[in-house]
Amino acid sequence: MDRQLSVVAIIAAGQSAKEADLLAEYTRGQPKALLPIAGRPMVLYVAEALAGSRHVRHLVLIALDPACNVPFPVPVEYLPGTGGLYTNVEAGFNYAVERYPGLDAVLYSASDVPLVTPAVVDTFIEECFRSEHELYYPIVERTVMEKRFPGSHRSYVHLREGDFCGGDMMLFRPSLTVQQRETLRSLVGSRKSALQQARTIGFGLLFKLLIRRLSLAEAERRVAQTIGVRGRALPFPYAEIGMDVDKPFQLEIARAELEKR
Repeated sequence: MDRQLSVVAIIAAGQSAKEADLLAEYTRGQPKALLPIAGRPMVLYVAEALAGSRHVRHLVLIALDPACNVPFPVPVEYLPGTGGLYTNVEAGFNYAVERYPGLDAVLYSASDVPLVTPAVVDTFIEECFRSEHELYYPIVERTVMEKRFPGSHRSYVHLREGDFCGGDMMLFRPSLTVQQRETLRSLVGSRKSALQQARTIGFGLLFKLLIRRLSLAEAERRVAQTIGVRGRALPFPYAEIGMDVDKPFQLEIARAELEKR
């Protein structure tokens, strides 16, 4: 892509880890985003990757206090957390489209994918702009993930095209309406309840997913018909976008990679 885009990147940093968190002994009550890896807070690696993208113009951080004094490479705009994953993302989206009305897209990233690089971010953004959808979500095929990170033990969804795990970024076009955002909030809010999700997207779609007969194209078409959002699940060739740090052994994978860098 020759044209530089105008993208606002949002990092959802979350709140302090609870005692049940598998990384609690490492975070020691501090926000997970500040978890030290190779001598630096985890969120800093993510911020550097986003700031290094040729398309990202502004960086917004949600739910991390400026008093944490993370030495971000570019000026960062801070927003308070709202308590939930999607409500944080929605708050960042609303802020971005209101403050920067001419932007091309809003890019969400979790704070726990420290292995992403500017090249990975650029590739994802540019792949998204090859089609006309309103929401993009990267997915990584099992063989791609396991070749790059053989000990990562991701969870996979079984589709007709193969087994995929989800990435930890999403790209939104600013044309998403309030009604579409409310529907997405309901779907994300019920992500741990198959019954509630089935009521939203349809039992037939859920059944096909369970028996591994659902294709990516059919899933995208049915979701667009049901919830009114033209979304695309984007098979992505770089496993770093899905290598989040949720467990101690995943922390060790990230630490080994970053120490090599």
